[in-house]
Amino acid sequence: MKKLAFVLGLSVLLIGGLPARAAESDIMEKLALYIPNRIVDAFDCCSLSLGVGLGIRAELAVTQAICVGFGYEDNVFTLYKDYNRQYGGGIQNGYYWQLVCIGEENQNRDRVFGLVRSYWESYVGFPMPTQRVYDFYEGARDYWKVGGALGCLLCGDLYLHPVEGIDFLLGFFLIDIREDDLTFDDFR
Repeated sequence: MKKLAFVLGLSVLLIGGLPARAAESDIMEKLALYIPNRIVDAFDCCSLSLGVGLGIRAELAVTQAICVGFGYEDNVFTLYKDYNRQYGGGIQNGYYWQLVCIGEENQNRDRVFGLVRSYWESYVGFPMPTQRVYDFYEGARDYWKVGGALGCLLCGDLYLHPVEGIDFLLGFFLIDIREDDLTFDDFR
């Protein structure tokens, strides 16, 4: 309780505008936003989506490379709590199949709302982590996901994100490998 009171008091002082040097200000900012950043990082560790429409999916994945499954979606309206803090919805179209390291995909997400990013992904063969859709900081999808999807007409998926888990744990030591911690600038 004393630690929480200290952090809250420190936040009030920082927001009040006490002058500080840049390095001290950065550390004070990290301390003031320590608890909110740990909470947000914890939420980042998993993603969930639920879609309704003409679709069928069955998939198990331990990274995008080691995946077994298939899916077909035609104008499926989907709600997302997705990778890289994407919250909202959109329309999913396309198909994919994958058998461990080989597969084919032609999928797009468009007519999005909220913080969801649209994309179009097409490949034949081995899915490469260098593809733009898997960009570590800005990508719409996580190459390193672990989880699965299942459904027919009502499709859902649940994935864990190991890199986000590492970011969450390192965050306790003020290390932010994903460079996604909140700052005071995010509130201006």
